[in-house]
Amino acid sequence: MNLNLIKHFLAAYDFKSISKAAEHMNMTQPSMTAAIKNFEEQSGKIMFYRTSRSIQPTEDAHYLAEQCREILGRLDSVFEEERKLKICCPEVIMQALPGYEGVYFVETPAIEYSILDKLRTGEVDIVVDDISVTDHSFIVESIGSQKLALACRKDHPTIGDTISLEQFKNAEHIMLRLKDKNVSALETRTEEAFERNVVREVSGQSNLLLNARNSDAVCIVSESMFNLAEELGLKVLEPPFALRNYEMKMIYHKRSIQDQRHAQVREHIKKHLTPPSKK
Repeated sequence: MNLNLIKHFLAAYDFKSISKAAEHMNMTQPSMTAAIKNFEEQSGKIMFYRTSRSIQPTEDAHYLAEQCREILGRLDSVFEEERKLKICCPEVIMQALPGYEGVYFVETPAIEYSILDKLRTGEVDIVVDDISVTDHSFIVESIGSQKLALACRKDHPTIGDTISLEQFKNAEHIMLRLKDKNVSALETRTEEAFERNVVREVSGQSNLLLNARNSDAVCIVSESMFNLAEELGLKVLEPPFALRNYEMKMIYHKRSIQDQRHAQVREHIKKHLTPPSKK
């Protein structure tokens, strides 16, 4: 069987969509459809059945997908140099993780479904973030949490060592927007509803702190950034309302469970992010 047919089959299996599989493989939908039909003819089995919005794998497809991944994995180990594992995580996680041989880190994109697709296809090996995952193809491990607080410059004209709810409402704010949800990071962490005077909108935690340093605005800050906030001349304040912690989850595809190098990297991540147990 042509090796490309196996890759086409796995793309359709992973995406459960002919159009998405074709786009991923850089080919037309008719060509992908023909490739799947050819794969079915050569294997003598039906791989997918159609629903109104997608294609769903049959039991034969589930079995063959596992076998095909093992075959491709062996070929990769024979013909390719050992590649670096790609770890995707947001800035608040990345700056807390030391380097590790054979690994490089990439900041998580703003769109959640995009990074999960990259996990599914093997373009990314591990994601560490606080995102919702319902696809049973992925393993999700809870590895810790980070406290959230507020920050403003130390010589703020109206806010001292504590901040009241009234001061919070009256203050100017710098907002960290979560693009895939079209809301701010603060809105996802509290049940409270606030009419805030947002004067700046940024895309990263360090940008929040840098903008707060040069203004009278208040921003949200994660625990791993507390020290940086203080180094930048900011003070970290307990919020006058409840804020849910940032939950750190390590997410990876089931196909990587038994991979020794992958497992070593997972342990490295947990070692540096999981808080020590209390005795």
